[in-house]
Amino acid sequence: MNQDKNKLLLYLSQVSFAINDLVLFLDTHPCDTNALNYYQELRKARKEALAEYTHKYGPLINYDVDDACYWEWVKDPWPWE
Repeated sequence: MNQDKNKLLLYLSQVSFAINDLVLFLDTHPCDTNALNYYQELRKARKEALAEYTHKYGPLINYDVDDACYWEWVKDPWPWE
């Protein structure tokens, strides 16, 4: 189970890095349709992976917590634990 969790965290980290790198490229090439399409693909992949992680292991950040149980998220182990 920890191996799957670690793989998902690694994937989220990689996709997030790729998005950040692509944003820098888009700052100087805002009309590049290939880059814009790739950006949308990466955003979708990250959103899906984050939803999967949250469903299986709990939220990574406080924005992923429902308001009804906002502080419940600290009961689970932190992602690095």
